[in-house]
Amino acid sequence: MFETFIRIYKRILEILIMILMTGLLIAVTLQILGRYVPFIPRYIWTVEVVNITLIWVIFLGAAIGVKESRHFFVDFLPKNVGRGIEMTSRVLYYTLMFIITGVFIYYGYRFFLMGYVQESQATGLNLGVVYLSVPVAGVSWLLFLTSNLIQEIRERRHS
Repeated sequence: MFETFIRIYKRILEILIMILMTGLLIAVTLQILGRYVPFIPRYIWTVEVVNITLIWVIFLGAAIGVKESRHFFVDFLPKNVGRGIEMTSRVLYYTLMFIITGVFIYYGYRFFLMGYVQESQATGLNLGVVYLSVPVAGVSWLLFLTSNLIQEIRERRHS
């Protein structure tokens, strides 16, 4: 059940990233065309759309990277080390990642509350939308790390 939820959640994040990247591409295209094509106006809102979408894409992409073990992990040991050293490095990895995740969730929520009372000058958009990306990334990391840890424990029991 948990793994099904994780698969669905990951797919939702991937679709959201595609939508955000499309918005980013459109906004940047409008900025470029506004500079060089005389009859296209220079929209001020495109700058904010670029900033917001880029921030969200980075944090959601980092969450996908955590799920696929492509982010925050460096292989600094050779592949054929002893089982004890390999286990120690995996425990250290998960410990540090859970600590970082906790920091992102706790301080990200406080960061969101700070941004919630601010508004964008150009569009009047509540900046909590931007700041919310930090705790959302933290919660996503927590879900994906937990899923990866459960899967790794299952694999080690069967081997």
